[in-house]
Amino acid sequence: MVRRLRLTVLVEDSASPARRNLTAKHGLSINAEAEAEGRWFSFLIDSGPSADIVLRNVDALDVDLTRVKAIFLSHGHHDHTGGAVGVLRCIKRKTPVIAHPGVFEPKFKVTPALTYIGSPFKRTEVEESGGLLLLSRSPVALMKDVSTTGEVERLTEYEKVTGFWTIARERFVEDILIDDQSLVFKVEGKGLVIVSGCAHSGIVNTVMQSRKVMGAEKIYAVVGGFHLSDATEERIRRTVEDMLQFDPEVLRPCHCTGQKAIQELRRAFGDRCDHFKTGDVIEL
Repeated sequence: MVRRLRLTVLVEDSASPARRNLTAKHGLSINAEAEAEGRWFSFLIDSGPSADIVLRNVDALDVDLTRVKAIFLSHGHHDHTGGAVGVLRCIKRKTPVIAHPGVFEPKFKVTPALTYIGSPFKRTEVEESGGLLLLSRSPVALMKDVSTTGEVERLTEYEKVTGFWTIARERFVEDILIDDQSLVFKVEGKGLVIVSGCAHSGIVNTVMQSRKVMGAEKIYAVVGGFHLSDATEERIRRTVEDMLQFDPEVLRPCHCTGQKAIQELRRAFGDRCDHFKTGDVIEL
């Protein structure tokens, strides 16, 4: 079982004024270090929008990427996958890259105009850079008590995916981002720690899926993007209400959560909630 967990934000949309040596950029990358049986195991959760930004911050934070055992890509948007090839080249050895089979599918938005927002590289480039692709719709265990969620079941009626497009069967269709997944740790004596990239499936759906996959009820921490930046007041309100029912002891929203939603979560959770920014480190 995981005894301790350390999460370091390598890239996020904002940074603390005290960390002027770090580069903030729209996107997300988190280094996760899990301690089990006296050993530490490192996993990279997403890779930010580009390798140069991730690697610059890695150097400033003195993070050793060569210790990374696997890279987990939460979904196929460029702000989460853009640095993967550069990171693999830095690791300089064969490294598992875990994602959904749809991670390399074409992805677009049409606001304000048609724009490609998918991965900036093909799967062949990942493999040529040392990535051992493990593409799975079902949960994947990275070690004991550490697993991806697999495809997240959409149960809530208010957490809808809108505004994204893809190509399927030679047709331009709405993208419901079925490739969206999260990574879950079961920490001894505390409960589940859920790290989401964007939670396009809905952060509440993601928490419920995490419970199901890990066979545990207690939620200790929920960290990452909650994708509420463009959400209606109704969706934010219902999300906060459901998160209160889960009663996590730690909330660290960031990236696509949006300031309004973060403020509402802070109002509901008090000191248990804080914005997770570039350079921040938490130990759980």
